[in-house]
Amino acid sequence: MIKQIYSQLLFFAQENYTKKLNKAISSLELNDGIGLIDIGAAGEIMPKWKRIESLINYYGFEPDKRSREKLLIKKNRCHSYQIYEKIVTDQDGGKNLYLCETPTNSSTYPPNQCFNTLFPDKNRFEVVEILKLSSAPLDQLDIKNADFIKLDIQGGELNALRGAKNLLTNILGLEIEIEFQEIYKKQPLFNDVNSFMKKHDFEFIDFPRLVRWDRNNIYSTVGQCVWGDALYMRTPEYIINEIRNIDVIKRYLAICLIYHRYDYINILEKHYNGKINIEFFMISKKLRRGFLKNQLRKRRFNNLINLFNFYDEEAYSLH
Repeated sequence: MIKQIYSQLLFFAQENYTKKLNKAISSLELNDGIGLIDIGAAGEIMPKWKRIESLINYYGFEPDKRSREKLLIKKNRCHSYQIYEKIVTDQDGGKNLYLCETPTNSSTYPPNQCFNTLFPDKNRFEVVEILKLSSAPLDQLDIKNADFIKLDIQGGELNALRGAKNLLTNILGLEIEIEFQEIYKKQPLFNDVNSFMKKHDFEFIDFPRLVRWDRNNIYSTVGQCVWGDALYMRTPEYIINEIRNIDVIKRYLAICLIYHRYDYINILEKHYNGKINIEFFMISKKLRRGFLKNQLRKRRFNNLINLFNFYDEEAYSLH
């Protein structure tokens, strides 16, 4: 009974947040929506972006037929929606795709079983087939008005970025899956990706997710930190100094709101006072207060857990 009540309260809270988020972004009166490139589209649109689905121009890339067919039968409410079969990399022509038993583990790099077999459920990385599929750099594709890129292609992220140097000049932010350990043989790791992003004037913001593997229990809060998601964005100073198109600035504000960058919004509010609908900033402030209250509750809960932490001086953060 308690679990059911909690689920209902959580549902209503999420619904309320989604309505406010959409109201805020709709108040920006974007001319052409927001362009989201999703490289590694298996699993559908990310939840944080799904909330504003009707405002998205979606460009999804999924070369694995098993995952792509599931995407094509799902209904969506996007402003526009396209799914591409190509492997996104830094070269055109063709590239091997190592199909793993678990489709979302498939990669253009062969799995590093010397590492993966140290952990439970190792069969998910078993290669069931190797296919030679067509590949292309993003710069060679006709993608217009792209604002944000999400990359989740199992080690191939840096290659995809190298093939998008021209496109990146117009991109406002990225969420990139990164690895700290070689899950796939000779794959680029976080330091390689981070160095590339710095060279292209993107600021590392945060790890929205960090995943640990335990040798007894694959996903654990106390295991080895193996992979995660890294958020990169243009800074507000970059936007003020380099961007003149007010509609691009509006889309940047929308992305800041999606990723809770309220400090960035505050800087831009002061600079663009009178040029952007004040309703956006008013709703953003309400969402910020709610977000901070939620973060305070989490910290208090973590502090409570720490009171009963007899095994170590520091407890892992829960999220």
